[in-house]
Amino acid sequence: MVLQISVRLARPEDAEQMHYIHVHSVRQLCAVDYTKEQIEAWVGHLDPETLRQYIINGARDEVQFVAEDENGTIIGFSAFDKNGDISAVYVHPDYTRQGVGKKLLKAAEKEALAHKFKKLQISASITALPFYKANGYKFIKYSSHCLRSNVTIPCALLEKTLAT
Repeated sequence: MVLQISVRLARPEDAEQMHYIHVHSVRQLCAVDYTKEQIEAWVGHLDPETLRQYIINGARDEVQFVAEDENGTIIGFSAFDKNGDISAVYVHPDYTRQGVGKKLLKAAEKEALAHKFKKLQISASITALPFYKANGYKFIKYSSHCLRSNVTIPCALLEKTLAT
């Protein structure tokens, strides 16, 4: 059976499901590449109410999308930062490798083009490196990201020139 996926703009009422996906995606999918300490520093402090308030109040700087299955269940989300970065693509672990991430990434890229960006960058998790490469992103260099808790996690900087 082919998964029917639709993508739309995120709404405040999506925050609970987006939070769940974010936390469980990182904890399950990134466990091979990151330590427990790094993972908990990454997602352990997150809460859905902060995300809901961000969608309500902070959306001027970022456009967020959700992917839903045919039952209207949110199975992933993405975000385009209006500074020219893909700031998130997260897919529920039960829905990986089914085209969800690709559809969410395409929605963010389309939004970037609408904002006149010709090139996008992402500081991606090591876990997501193959996904971005498969979607036309070029590896630039390994880097790191210092989280609010002062824990540093390894990342990879990638970029893509968008077709207009």
